[in-house]
Amino acid sequence: MEHYRFDSKDSLTIVTAIVDGYRDYIEHRKDRHEKMKISSAFAWTKGNFIESRLAETSPELNLTFKKAKAGLTWDYLQFIHGETKKLFLIKNADYFNENCFSQAVIPNKNNKGPRRTYLHELSKINQNLEFPFDAYSQPSSQNNEQLSLFVPDKQIKDELGHFQSSYNEFHILTYKIDDAYQISEIMHYLPNPDNNKAYKIEDLSEYISGSELTDEEREIIAPEQDNDIIDPAAFDIGILEDGEEESN
Repeated sequence: MEHYRFDSKDSLTIVTAIVDGYRDYIEHRKDRHEKMKISSAFAWTKGNFIESRLAETSPELNLTFKKAKAGLTWDYLQFIHGETKKLFLIKNADYFNENCFSQAVIPNKNNKGPRRTYLHELSKINQNLEFPFDAYSQPSSQNNEQLSLFVPDKQIKDELGHFQSSYNEFHILTYKIDDAYQISEIMHYLPNPDNNKAYKIEDLSEYISGSELTDEEREIIAPEQDNDIIDPAAFDIGILEDGEEESN
């Protein structure tokens, strides 16, 4: 799977942007904590801070990006990597299952969340790519049929068809926040639409730097973990393109 990796310099820049975006989020939470009587809803925004910082860094990476909608209300950014036409997203590892990437994972719950149709549909960009042979993981036609039921109308299917014909590969990057509320792991995956499994391309954690938090920062962030606040992005079930590609 090594030939699917990003250039090491690009990987370093992406990881740095993810960590810096999370730090932007921490600073924003500190500011809101000092100025507002209640600010827990800002726990839902860290994904936006991370994606925004990467978008700001896009000139260094020859990236373009576009806004898309997951579900009815949740906006996020898609990134297109240079002339390679690699489309990738950034996901919170807490809600990501590499052995069933289209199934939302709800931490500390006995049941899983809804199927994330857009991840599975976007993975069809990879339908002609070569994946490692896995004797214990057969194609899941039943799951694929069930997932298609969640695409509500022709408009979304047309948009997905556009994605599948416009990009060469679809990748997913995940970030893991540990018990100290710091980003401790960043992984690079290539999802396979045939068996709903995301194959690890590279562990990018060695590029992480400057992720340490102070005791004050931990105290501000800790309540969202203790109260089991769940990121709405865990429930994303659809995808709509919003506007043209952007670049800085």
